[in-house]
Amino acid sequence: PPSGPAHYAARRALWLTPTKVHRRSPPSSSRQRLEQLLNEPGAVNNEQAWKDGIEKVWKGLVNGGRLKRSLPLTLVIKVIHAGWLRDPDTWPSGAVAPDSDQDPAAD
Repeated sequence: PPSGPAHYAARRALWLTPTKVHRRSPPSSSRQRLEQLLNEPGAVNNEQAWKDGIEKVWKGLVNGGRLKRSLPLTLVIKVIHAGWLRDPDTWPSGAVAPDSDQDPAAD
């Protein structure tokens, strides 16, 4: 279709059509362990959780490694967040995120 709403609707239908069936295998024991670590309250700040497995996954991700098995995006985000909190160039020690995206100088 020519550009416009009909074109968008046709493209959207293609995007939303699954291209292949993904067979979900049960989570591996390492993924279950990572989920347990990250589901604990305050896990991204917890040094023991970091050393117990989050650090290894983070190092693999930031060094360009490929995951052997897929991880849910929610877990990947928590791993990256935990790594950022430990990287002084990304997140200065003791820094706290503001409550909103609003510029504090505007208040």
